[in-house]
Amino acid sequence: MRTAGFSLAYSLATALFGGFTAAISTTLIEVTADRAAPGLWMTFAALCSLGATFMVYRRGEASRVALAATG
Repeated sequence: MRTAGFSLAYSLATALFGGFTAAISTTLIEVTADRAAPGLWMTFAALCSLGATFMVYRRGEASRVALAATG
């Protein structure tokens, strides 16, 4: 289960942030007329990663607290 979950998350992240980066970067440059606009996409990707990390951390913390209470 853990391996399947990791591979699914990795594949989706690779497809979204790896596969569409060129198209999104080109679109951002065209829309904003700023060659530094792809930095906005990278910032979005970093915020998604940070949010996911916090969610995993909080879930693990809740599991440790529950385990300590029962045992």
